Amino acid sequence: MSGKKKLLIGVSGLIFLFVVVQLIAQFFPGFILQVMYRYYAFQANVEERSIEIDGYEIPYYRGGEGPPLILIHGFGDSKISFLQSAKHLTSDYDVIMLDVPGFGDTEQKDGRIYSIRNQAETLHAFLQKLELDSVFLAGNSMGGHISAAFTLMHPEQVRKLILINAAGLRVDDPVPYKPSEAPLRTVEDFDKSIGEMFKQKPWIPQAFKVHFVENSMRNFSWLNRMRRDIREGEDYILNQRAKDITTQTLILWGDSDTVVSPAHAQVWSRLLPNSTLIILDQTGHAPQYERPEDTARVLKSFLL
Repeated sequence: MSGKKKLLIGVSGLIFLFVVVQLIAQFFPGFILQVMYRYYAFQANVEERSIEIDGYEIPYYRGGEGPPLILIHGFGDSKISFLQSAKHLTSDYDVIMLDVPGFGDTEQKDGRIYSIRNQAETLHAFLQKLELDSVFLAGNSMGGHISAAFTLMHPEQVRKLILINAAGLRVDDPVPYKPSEAPLRTVEDFDKSIGEMFKQKPWIPQAFKVHFVENSMRNFSWLNRMRRDIREGEDYILNQRAKDITTQTLILWGDSDTVVSPAHAQVWSRLLPNSTLIILDQTGHAPQYERPEDTARVLKSFLL
């Protein structure tokens, strides 16, 4: 067979593969997303595992060598949140990323109360199951809120604390975790939501956007129930107690966050007596997505 024919066959094969992938993504976007997440987990050198706490399954990723570093995702997110940052961390840390109860692959259990206090207690039970007595603890948004509440409850377990665009304070928003008025119904709604989350909007295939919109409509009532549990539960607002966090703390924030404004970073910084504030330029509410390598670099520098 001539070299030209081999080249044509090779090119034809690549075109066919591209078309097949496009068709699968169009009709089975959830499947393609799961493949992507597994690839990111492979890159990060973490494995997916699960642990049972009081009859409730909590899936998590774990991998790497070194002292344990726990990464907690935000509201409506999941354990995938820090995967792209984790690939820059697992060479130095035993990285653990769990699904917070009520989110990700955990059960949506009606009889459970999803207050910040209860989420922090579940984290405590999770660490006990893994026999981890002392950890580095980091969280984004609601994950930062849970991390701060956990540190107030179990300061002896937290070597250093990292709050990334963390919720938990009442500053310029009169009702944190207020109910959402409507789910995302269209791709345009999704684009607007992404624009609020990110300073630099990522490119997302249309089929994935439709998939996320469908998830939003399906989970709308559940997420509002979760917000209600937080508003009505213990540790909803930490303004009065935050000053009691004496653990060395990094406050990391995107300067363009429109979800939890940088004004919150300044208040956290004033309230926490042993804190350092770092602001990332041209960054929104979730630095671990928007600037994963820079986020990992800042974390590693602080944790040394």
